[in-house]
Amino acid sequence: MNEGFRMKVEKKSQRIFTRDSLIKKLGDSSRNLYTDRTVYITHKSLSEKGVTAQMAGPVIAAVVDEVKHSETGLVLFRRDDEVEVIEPPIPLSMDAIAEGQDIFLLKDLLSDPIVIGVVLLRLGRFAVGLYEGGALVASKTEGRYVKNRHRAGGSSQRRFERSRERLIRELFDKTCSITQSIFGNQSQGRDIDYVFMGGEKHTLNKFLKRCVYLGNMRSKILSRTLNVENPNRETLESVSEEIYKSKVTTYYVVR
Repeated sequence: MNEGFRMKVEKKSQRIFTRDSLIKKLGDSSRNLYTDRTVYITHKSLSEKGVTAQMAGPVIAAVVDEVKHSETGLVLFRRDDEVEVIEPPIPLSMDAIAEGQDIFLLKDLLSDPIVIGVVLLRLGRFAVGLYEGGALVASKTEGRYVKNRHRAGGSSQRRFERSRERLIRELFDKTCSITQSIFGNQSQGRDIDYVFMGGEKHTLNKFLKRCVYLGNMRSKILSRTLNVENPNRETLESVSEEIYKSKVTTYYVVR
């Protein structure tokens, strides 16, 4: 290959898969498609531009360069002039290159009974849940009154805004207290592996600045925000499927 040559790839399709549908898809692919190579690359290797992608060949390297970033790493399947890329829901723990389709590391990741904490928060209501292997094992939901914004102006508006900010702080403090109780007391001695947040990002960012307990867990909080309209028990029951969704993108080589 000439020095300076760069393989060109383009995106062909992109879909979101639940855990069960992804496992089924992987099984179908192993039976019906020929895979040249499987490559696992961690977030750390992507961030530090490690050698795994280069070792896997120019096509894989070009696709990784196109994707650029994934907080959870990448699993790539090279099939002739196409590469299927999976961004798993949970971070990969190691790099690997294997001939053919090797899905054992990915299946282990999806079936590992890890402990996940979830905090769902919108102004006026919160829900906190603890999951082991995808099953909800502890939870607490609660509503708290927060005034809507006031547009009257003058001293009346300033008093109103001070009152509203106090109610928001009380909501944040209660959410933080319940989070510490659920995460700390209900995990039966097991460390929480990862934390997911759900709700409106601006509210979540303000909450994280105030909640010291979660601030000390920043390294475990994944940046993907769960799309939640109503933080309640029903949402907690269903959010496990959302947590374990994977993005699957197919790229093709431009000749």
